[in-house]
Amino acid sequence: MKNNHRRRLIDLTTQRSQQLAAADEALEANDQAAFDAAMSKVKDLDAQIKQVKDLIAAHEATPADIEHAMNEQQRGEAAFKRASVVRASNEYARAFCDAVRSRVAPNNVNNDRFGVLMNALTESGNDGVDGGFLVPIDMQTRIIELMREDIDLGQLVNEEMVTTLSGYRVIDTAPTTGFTKVSEMGAIPKDDQPAFRRVPYSVEEYSLIVPISNDLLNDNDAGLMEYLSRWMARKAVITRNLLVLAKLKALTPTPVAADGEIKAIKRVLNKGLDPAISRGAILLANQSAYDCLDQLEDSMHRSLIQPDLTDNGFERFKKRPIHCVSDALLANAEAGSPLFIGNLKQFMTIFNRQAMEFASTNVGGNAWNTNSTEGRAIMRLDVQTMDTDAAKYLQLAGGLDEDEDDGGEG
Repeated sequence: MKNNHRRRLIDLTTQRSQQLAAADEALEANDQAAFDAAMSKVKDLDAQIKQVKDLIAAHEATPADIEHAMNEQQRGEAAFKRASVVRASNEYARAFCDAVRSRVAPNNVNNDRFGVLMNALTESGNDGVDGGFLVPIDMQTRIIELMREDIDLGQLVNEEMVTTLSGYRVIDTAPTTGFTKVSEMGAIPKDDQPAFRRVPYSVEEYSLIVPISNDLLNDNDAGLMEYLSRWMARKAVITRNLLVLAKLKALTPTPVAADGEIKAIKRVLNKGLDPAISRGAILLANQSAYDCLDQLEDSMHRSLIQPDLTDNGFERFKKRPIHCVSDALLANAEAGSPLFIGNLKQFMTIFNRQAMEFASTNVGGNAWNTNSTEGRAIMRLDVQTMDTDAAKYLQLAGGLDEDEDDGGEG
């Protein structure tokens, strides 16, 4: 089968070269019609070539690739757990604060009292040369608590710890037919073969500078930890949110006219999503889209947004959980207010390289001029779409105010 695909690829490549030659001749002859026709065929051939290449790559993704990816994921989770045990100790928290005050980084450690910090880096599979020490678990816990004040969209999607800067995950396609009935001693057909595709990830670095008063550095450890937690929490959640929303907004939006919201949402839940995806779907709306949905009522004049009695403060729309983010974070588009519907854990994955790193200096940047210390926090992660069919993007015209109908993000 793969040989047939490769022969097809060679044939398509040859045809593409011929059309490019024809385009060159048409350009020399100043024949615009012939040139456009040849380039149109080149574009069609490019699409076919991409399809064949994707199919060849899918066939080359073997079950061994799946096992490798699973083993890599397990190694990443095990390394994270080992490092977490070290980072949860009081000894680690004290050493971390001491390192910040002493402006010690992994590349200039010369004292045994920072050995516990280096052990955590070693357990996580990182030498820390290009970054700093991992933040303590106690600080990480406070970051999570602060994140929940402003919704952390990373909690709505799938997350995975990885130990390498790049790699891939193998996804198989669902079978389309059942087994074939054969007669006694009859030949068994090969009518439906497994197919695989790779989803690559490449971890990138996201950083920020945290200015720290030297007076605060002389204060107790609790004050220092609280200050750093507040800063890093806000920045970390914004970073993750923007990456998640970028993947969601890459979906092709479907405009929904005012008063057509209920029908559109039902169509997505009933037909637009696979039944398994629909059962685990959520609704993610900005404030304008939420307000639009909140105005909708049934025949008994009851709001279609209903509280979930099993979870205080939680709400559901058409029996699916609804999450609301600010218009400042997720702005309205020209065609309407954004509403995403789907199982976001199936739709995308955040690949976390490791916990956040932190290093400090009192001689770099503006620290020397202001008698302060500058801290640098580094996150390493990537976000990839895993299943584009697991989420849909609606734009609700009914969510726009009258003065917004001619503006927006476009």
